[in-house]
Amino acid sequence: MNTQRPLLTALFLAAALLLPCVSPAQTAAERLTQATFKIFNTDSTATGFLVRDPAPDAALTNVLLVTAGHTFVKAKGDSVLLVCRVKSEAGAWQRLDYKIPIREGTRALWTSHPSQDVAVIRCALPPQAIFEALPLAALADEKTSAARGLSVGSRLFYAGYPHQTEANAAGFPLLRDGVASGYPLFPASLYPLFLFSAATFAGDSGAPVALADTADPQPLIIGLIVTRTQQNDHLKSPEWDVTFKRDMDLGSLLHAAYIRETIALLK
Repeated sequence: MNTQRPLLTALFLAAALLLPCVSPAQTAAERLTQATFKIFNTDSTATGFLVRDPAPDAALTNVLLVTAGHTFVKAKGDSVLLVCRVKSEAGAWQRLDYKIPIREGTRALWTSHPSQDVAVIRCALPPQAIFEALPLAALADEKTSAARGLSVGSRLFYAGYPHQTEANAAGFPLLRDGVASGYPLFPASLYPLFLFSAATFAGDSGAPVALADTADPQPLIIGLIVTRTQQNDHLKSPEWDVTFKRDMDLGSLLHAAYIRETIALLK
């Protein structure tokens, strides 16, 4: 009787449980969804997405979390919660709130762009988390954006958490679409931000935005959401003074070239 086979099987299963769970996503939309996560803090809740850590010795669970710079600046305390996702033994998706340190005392652990509202932080995800970390090549530089036809009228899609809303109890983001509506878009050095026609709300800051008109299974990230646009109507009388704020279904995007510049500043 071979007593080594059960032992080897048990060791194999134990090792498999310790391996990071890479997402089985197939389409660009699925990959963007699997790479996008909610960042929660009592004073600052936003959207973030994962990029592979370019360090040559980085483990698969060591990733870069990208979001709007004001997400971490406004967050109180030394950490935020990243709403990770896992699967039960029955195959059901479940949420896993995971603490990500963002400060050591007064020292910020994230890296910000010197002039634009984007930040990147290195973090290690739990080994049981299921996720997609996008390659650096998925972040379009200016040349790639222009070559792929990004211009006014281009169709875009994005994943985020409008007003902290999740797609389901597992914490998936909501995938939506829009159209590039600002002009001109280039050069990015003169026009780092541009507007796109889409409903954006608090909680969408940091959401990745990808070019939709492509058959490529890898999403091409052309920017991230940094703010929404509102119409403020001010009504005043001797008895009252009221301002009504209405969302205009316009979001402001920061070119992905600035995400790449921020990643290049990492030490």
